[in-house]
Amino acid sequence: MNRSKILGATALASLMSAGVAQAEMSVSGYVLGAFADSDGGGLTNYNTSETVTVSYSDSLNNGMGLTASMNIKDTLQTLVTIDTGMGSINFSADGRGDSALDKVDGSTACYGLFWCASAYNSTYNDGDSLSGNSIRYVSPSINGFTIQASHGLETAGTVLAVDSVGVTGSIMGATVKAGFADINYDNGTHASGLSTEVDKTPSMYAIGYSIAGLDLGYAFYDSDDTASSEETQYGVGTSMMGMYLGAQFATHDTTGNDTDYMTLTAVKSMGPASFSYEYIELDEAGGTANDTDTHLFAYSIGF
Repeated sequence: MNRSKILGATALASLMSAGVAQAEMSVSGYVLGAFADSDGGGLTNYNTSETVTVSYSDSLNNGMGLTASMNIKDTLQTLVTIDTGMGSINFSADGRGDSALDKVDGSTACYGLFWCASAYNSTYNDGDSLSGNSIRYVSPSINGFTIQASHGLETAGTVLAVDSVGVTGSIMGATVKAGFADINYDNGTHASGLSTEVDKTPSMYAIGYSIAGLDLGYAFYDSDDTASSEETQYGVGTSMMGMYLGAQFATHDTTGNDTDYMTLTAVKSMGPASFSYEYIELDEAGGTANDTDTHLFAYSIGF
């Protein structure tokens, strides 16, 4: 364990030992995994992810709230949150990015347990994984809307800074969200490990609405890359026969190449555990050589 991780763990342990009677501590986590069969190639272990989070909450002498957490996933990551009464300020450490765009860009048109995040397009990057330590402010609710703004610090050889803004809220019964990030790549500040990427400003917006037992969603993602990559998603979901069923259709447009996705999902929740079947069809323009049909069986266990 490197020095920064030792310091982070020591600091959290010190907080926990100071005034345990007034403080609250919790442990949570989840296990997410899937098995997949692509084009009849046989069932394989597609992916697994495990996370354990230890959190400590208390109040400062001036009445502000304080939360410190350690997230154990691939590495040890720490996050400190101060609730000022006029919004919260989040400090992330140990190279953990905390992009405001990442906090809002989950698709409103995706209903699966595993194959569900933001854009399918791998060129879309919200900056969360690029920056080093970061600072993020989250406003209180203002007429049903919450605003977040973050600044990700320099990572030598990758980026100089990642600044982003995200907005979420509801209007006329609809859930809306939007955000963008300004990614400033390191193209010459450092003598070694220079990035070959150009600066970019990825953005997104999405809307979700429920009517007559149906959840409707629309999302749009702009990668702002050299290929002019854009992705549009539509989806509909509903509860039926004790399960949640969903369908999503997405189109990824780039210069000279378009790809269509269709995802059909069935999710069964059983208390702390959920299981799903997800069918993903990929249709790439210009022939069938790169088209794929994937059957995915996923599970999630939380505590």
